Formats: sequence, C-alpha cells, structure tokens
Amino acid sequence: MPPQAQHPQPTWRYTSRQRRKELTSMAFEDSLEGVYCTQNPPLAPHPRPDLSMTDPIHPRSPDSREMDAALGRLLAPPGSSQPAPSTVRNLKVSLREERGQLWCAGPYGAPEGAVLALPRPGKIEMLLTTPLGPADNPQPTGLCLQAALAAGRKSRNHLTQLVHLPEAVGTAEAAKFAGMEWLAELQFLRTPSVPEPMDTPSGNPQNKRCIEWCLCEKMGRKDLQDLLLQTYVDAKDCPGLRGRREPKDILIGHEASGINHHWVAAQMNNECIGVLLLAESPERHLLQVLYVGIVPKHRGKSLGQHFMKYAYDKAIAQKLPLSLHVDRQNTPALKLYHRFGLQARESRVAWIADIRKPNPSTRPNT
Repeated sequence: MPPQAQHPQPTWRYTSRQRRKELTSMAFEDSLEGVYCTQNPPLAPHPRPDLSMTDPIHPRSPDSREMDAALGRLLAPPGSSQPAPSTVRNLKVSLREERGQLWCAGPYGAPEGAVLALPRPGKIEMLLTTPLGPADNPQPTGLCLQAALAAGRKSRNHLTQLVHLPEAVGTAEAAKFAGMEWLAELQFLRTPSVPEPMDTPSGNPQNKRCIEWCLCEKMGRKDLQDLLLQTYVDAKDCPGLRGRREPKDILIGHEASGINHHWVAAQMNNECIGVLLLAESPERHLLQVLYVGIVPKHRGKSLGQHFMKYAYDKAIAQKLPLSLHVDRQNTPALKLYHRFGLQARESRVAWIADIRKPNPSTRPNT
C-alpha cells in the first residue's frame, strides 16, 4: 500500500509542469489514454450556484466564474505555484469536448481540491485529481472523489479508476478517504530505441516450431472473448481486476487504445494457447503491448518468450520502440521483459472502485 501521509514537514511538492506532463502523458494508455478525446459530446453547462446556500466544504460542479480556479486546482495543490493561464485555457478548451464532470471543494473561487471524471470506452471512468504531497490536506479532494463516485453510480459505467505518482501520498489518502480500493503500482517499460535483431529466446525451440499465429480478426468475437477469459484465470498482473469487467468491454477499451492494431492468437495443435494485443501510440511513437496472456495449462513452458519475441520482431518491422505496462509485483513478467531490453521508466499507483448499478434480478426476495 502507498505510505501514510503523516510527515509533519513537506518533503515533496508536485509542480504544475509535472502535472501537465501527467495529464498529457500516454504512459498508461489503458487507463489515461484519450484525456483529450474529441469523440464525446460537449460538456453541459453547469448551473450557477446559489452562493448564499453554498457549503464551502461540500463538493460542487464549478460554474463559469469558478472554472479557471477549479482547473488550476486540478493541476496544482494549494500553496504551490499555479499553472500558467495559457495551460488552464488550453485544458478548458479541451474539456469542452469531453462528456465529463469537474468537481471542486473549498471556499468559492479558491477551491482546495478538485476531481475530473472522464468516461472512457468499455464502461470505465477515469478520475484525475489534485496532486497532493504528504503535507497537503486530502479531505477536500477525498470529498470530490466521493461525489464523482456517487455520480458514476448513476451512469452506465461499471468501473472507475484513479492513477497518481507514487510520491503523491496525499492523493493516496484521498482515495482511501473516498473508499477506493488499491489495485497495483503499474510500471511503464520500454526499449530505449527501435529494438535490434536478436537470437531466438532460450525457451524450448520445439514450441516455436509448433506455434501458429492467427489474426484475431479471423476469430469470432465470442471466441476471442472466451480466450481472454481463460487467460485471466490466476493471472499475476493486477489480480484485483478479476471479474470486475466483461470481456466485451475490455476489448472495446483496447480497441480505443492507439492505432494500427495488430492482434494475434497463438495456436498449438489446433488449440488456442494465448493472445497478444499490439497497437501503435502515435503520440509517443511506440509500439505498445496492450495485453499478453497465456491459458493456465500452457504456462510454465517458456511460451511467454515466444510471445515477446513476436512483439519484439513486430517493433523492428514497424521501426518503433517497444513498450508495455506491468504490475510491479509480477516478478516473472518483469524478468521476461528485461530479457528483451525493456527498461523501467515512470510508474503510477492505481486505485479502482466498482460503480455498476445493482442487477435487480440478483436482489434477494424480501
């Protein structure tokens, strides 16, 4: 779990430059991709609040007069250097193209916390919050998170996710305050440049001769979903996500990540043994491994090396560096990726909350 925010003196401060980098980063495309999405309808105008009845600590949707202050708070915590006005203006223009909602809490015109909720393809909602260090008060942001989760439960989305820098221990406290669940620390890895040709991995060469690669587009949608479900069984990457999303929604989310998708299923003796999902990230000029999974009965046979060799060779052919994200507790996967020259870069701490509406058919009889 992230460390507790109990330090008496600030030892770290989140600069607005760091926040802007995080907001525009494509490092976590399965969660953060599309912060500036242009496919959603514009935000509905927020009603002007009755200032005489406004509770300063109660979360609210900022009106037009408070919008700049709320967006500034989203980019930087109280007491820190504020972002440039041009940065706030650019963010506000982008937000007009989003079907999201901005929450803030604190005195009107000078909020002390803010949360932006952005719906994403695949019935998932992404939350961006005020970056908080160990000396910052997490309560205003935590209250905004609670309001965002309550609003999300009225939507058609099933899961909401929040990611932040490991140093943002105050943000972790706000997530706990709102009742979110810690998921994982996600490590971003990539090759420093376009990979160089390498020898066949040390796995069983017989496996390479037996593996046949089939484009997923030639499979039925239901067959692909069933294959994904098999690969999720006892998977070591983000086990807290098991059963939280439907396979069809996960595929929709992957389809919205990057461009020029190349999805393949691996077969041995006419049996599907795993799946590899690749896509290009045009913003970062990378080839991403969106997902790699092997069905349980074929694990422990060094097959993962052949999956990674396929991705590695594809990156060479595309003349792009290779990248992926992995749960830092997934030690076997990290060792495999390091053998292919992928180096650790930034990381993020991920939190989740289930916001799906209860199914009336599953309610107990009263």
